[in-house]
Amino acid sequence: MPSNKLSQILGISTFGESHGPAIGILFDSPIPNQEFPFDKIRKALTQRAPQTKFATSRIEPDEIEILSGVFEGKTTGAPLCIVVYNKDARSFEYNPFKDLIRPGYADYSWLQKYHIFDYRGGGRASGRETVARVIAAELYRDLLKDIKIQITAIQIGEKTASIATLSEANPFHWPDQDSYPLLISYLKQKKLEGDSVGGVLRVRAKNIPPGLGDPIYEKLSANIAKAMFSIATIRGVLFGDGLDLARLPGSKVNDQFAQGKAQTNHHGGILGGVSTGSDLQFDLIIRPVSSIAQEQDTINLQGQDCKIKIDGRHDTCHIPRIIPVIEAMLMICLADAIQYQRLIENRQDLSGYREALDKLDEDLILILKRRQEIVRQVKVLKKKQHLPPKDTAREHEIIMRQRTFAKELSLNEDLVEQIVNLNLRLSSFDS
Repeated sequence: MPSNKLSQILGISTFGESHGPAIGILFDSPIPNQEFPFDKIRKALTQRAPQTKFATSRIEPDEIEILSGVFEGKTTGAPLCIVVYNKDARSFEYNPFKDLIRPGYADYSWLQKYHIFDYRGGGRASGRETVARVIAAELYRDLLKDIKIQITAIQIGEKTASIATLSEANPFHWPDQDSYPLLISYLKQKKLEGDSVGGVLRVRAKNIPPGLGDPIYEKLSANIAKAMFSIATIRGVLFGDGLDLARLPGSKVNDQFAQGKAQTNHHGGILGGVSTGSDLQFDLIIRPVSSIAQEQDTINLQGQDCKIKIDGRHDTCHIPRIIPVIEAMLMICLADAIQYQRLIENRQDLSGYREALDKLDEDLILILKRRQEIVRQVKVLKKKQHLPPKDTAREHEIIMRQRTFAKELSLNEDLVEQIVNLNLRLSSFDS
């Protein structure tokens, strides 16, 4: 599955691990003849870097290196590949944990899936990989035009902020200036205890054009939720009035209309999966960082009970570092929706149409590869059950079913049959 593909329309893929040589990103068909946003990327990466004494002491310079796709400061339209080399990884610090499952991490579940254990940091599950997302967002910031994104911390750990005054002149985006010193004291205490805390972030985007998103399976809310949940520490997304929507009657939460627009925004700017033009608003539930300097119960790779205490460079509170990543993922999600809306409204230029076709062609190849893998598994299963490898009747059934489907879609049935036959041949080919 294309699980490292960051956008369906924009064609972004990322690669690299926390303790590998580099983190990288590939734009398979970027918009050509654009000024490459060096300064914007540097600024965004600086905001993502550790800024407080409650953050990890791992300091990466995050200097980008362009491998292809830029000439004389402009994108060429060719595949654009960017890497950021890891300079401050200390894999040796993880040697004491190489046979232990760390609580709260992806260690156990990924071991069950891949049957191989990379104990160095979190690998692809590490927050280190988010550097690629921040870079990606800056290349598509111009598509958002007047959209403004504001992120405010309304809770960190046990501390709740009053949002009567909005002030974000601090790295935690804490809106309550009066309680900010109490927050810092609270975080100092958690650091002394060797513990960590999460929080709740309120995200608001203004000047969202109406009509973004698609009904049923490609709802804007669904795609935003997927983008947010791709960030490892996010455990909940609540749109609009959130939990109040479960408590209050419809008469209190329906967004009623007058004078050509909604008078309230209880649903957070999305109805039926499509943006209404009201402010987009949702809250994010952020869990604490898993690495804590307290002794915990766990198991080793043999399943035996044991203890673990994780020393090293870890965050007490990672809220300041995750805020730029949340903004980046929302930017990418909105840019993706904007580009798709241009396509269905026939507002694309030639390069835009070609980009959309390139993405569809890439998806087709990925589907063909996935089908080939499933057929290979079917062959193994048939061999175990002493069944013949080829089922002519089944293949005929597939062809006739696809011819019928092609007719319903007003496609050339004979050409579709040829494609299906080629697909069957490709799926049976042992690469």
